[in-house]
Amino acid sequence: MSRRASWITALAALAALTACSPSEDPAATTVAESRGAESALEAVESVVAAVSEGSFEEAGLIAVEGQAALAALAEGASFSDVAVALRESDPEVAANFWSGFAQGAGSYLAGTVSYFEGETTAVDGVAFESIRVLPADGSERTLWVRNSAGYKVDLFASFGVGLADKMIGPVERLLSAQTDDSRYILGRLQSVVSSLSLAADSPGVSTETRQQILALVELITRVS
Repeated sequence: MSRRASWITALAALAALTACSPSEDPAATTVAESRGAESALEAVESVVAAVSEGSFEEAGLIAVEGQAALAALAEGASFSDVAVALRESDPEVAANFWSGFAQGAGSYLAGTVSYFEGETTAVDGVAFESIRVLPADGSERTLWVRNSAGYKVDLFASFGVGLADKMIGPVERLLSAQTDDSRYILGRLQSVVSSLSLAADSPGVSTETRQQILALVELITRVS
């Protein structure tokens, strides 16, 4: 397993339970976006089906671009590797996220899975739709979806509860690093603020976890 794969495997197991050089002008870097699903429900159904079948690259195409690379910060990924993955829109990173999710989820997705459309909410002008996923074992999980070149699963809204405490340290180091890569990553992190805010207000989130998520949001927005 590659070093990058190991980061995402470790990260996604936690979430289940709860090639070009850097450009001197990061803002000028563009990457192709994959086409998402036609609806929030279709996005979640497609992701679950792909994960169940082991088609992790396909599942990765239905996750919001860049979020898997940003989440790798929680497991010690270097700033240079995260920046490269973001600039290249590396599909391996997203695929490895879902591969790790499948390993951490165990039998969660085994058997018949039912889906129920939930609420639609907006945070800081970003619209999110929730899909309740009920597997055969009787447990329940809510996945949040947003329209990003088609409907795609938002990893930080869906799994932010398991990420926040692990990301505070890396983001503090990003703030003090003052390198091209650190500034680029901090800029990209702005896009997950609304997702983290949604995760903080999710039902059942403990006071401690909510405070950790909000502390992470405060760090990210310090440079906005």
